[in-house]
Amino acid sequence: MNPAYSVILFTVLSGVGYGLLAVLGLSCLFSLNAVSALMNISVLLISLILITAGLVSSTSHLGRPERAWRALSQWRTSWLSREGVLAVLTYVPALLLVLIWGIEFVPEISVLWAELFKDEIQNYISVIGGVAGLFAIATVFCTGQIYASLRTIPAWHYSLTTPIYCVLSITSGLLLWILLCALFGYDINQIITLITICMLEASLILKWVYWRYVDSTEFGVTKADAIGFETQTQVLNLEPANQTKNYLMREMGYHVARKHALKLRRYAAFAGFIMPALFLLLVFVNPGYALVFSFGAIISLLFGLMVERWLFFAEAKHIVTLYY
Repeated sequence: MNPAYSVILFTVLSGVGYGLLAVLGLSCLFSLNAVSALMNISVLLISLILITAGLVSSTSHLGRPERAWRALSQWRTSWLSREGVLAVLTYVPALLLVLIWGIEFVPEISVLWAELFKDEIQNYISVIGGVAGLFAIATVFCTGQIYASLRTIPAWHYSLTTPIYCVLSITSGLLLWILLCALFGYDINQIITLITICMLEASLILKWVYWRYVDSTEFGVTKADAIGFETQTQVLNLEPANQTKNYLMREMGYHVARKHALKLRRYAAFAGFIMPALFLLLVFVNPGYALVFSFGAIISLLFGLMVERWLFFAEAKHIVTLYY
């Protein structure tokens, strides 16, 4: 398929944002979030900015963006609709957390708040944060299912499509979490760093398996099947269906040369998974430069994810191309 840059930005930016929100929600659930309300609310706002930027960019390729809200009504049958509903619901607990942590910056209200709720505030934060994290990762799951449910695109209709979306989202969220911890002067938890490195390498393995699948996948039907002959029958086109490329050929029949695809896969693997892991290993060696190394890791990861996501769309061929 012809990769739409707005969709690439949407899936990458919102994936990082939802991943960061999921990590924050998990830390709240187990009371591992930072003591500083400033860091907590900063992490939350950054995740919401990334999510919102991604969602806004996704509407730019729609013919009638003002009608996008109508898709929310089809949640019983459409993964796209479920994604939209969950995306909206995610804002509710997230904004509640903004309110709770924001109160601490108003001394008069924070004193009254503490007197009213006393030790129950952390319990509320744990529950609301856990719900926010659950909604965040569920939204990413729905995003992956949008593509995995399309039988007409064999490269997407694969069991690893959705898990890869979820793993990449959480991994990028963890990496951004490490950067923000370093930025606010917190010691980098070595266990979290090790988990992030393992997640990066697990992502690389999953993508390698996925790329092997893309190389070996076939449509499952032939031209002969399409016109009612036996599968083994050889069918040749006397003339092309169209004299010039039409919309379907431009959008659904995008072709990436094999040598270019291999080169881009190497770029995506090296920049997206290997380099960030090396940067994080340097954090172990010299924690004093954790901010520099984690910044290099997130920049490299974002570049690699952009290339990976471009390939995800470019290598997806719609079965309608058999007609042409």
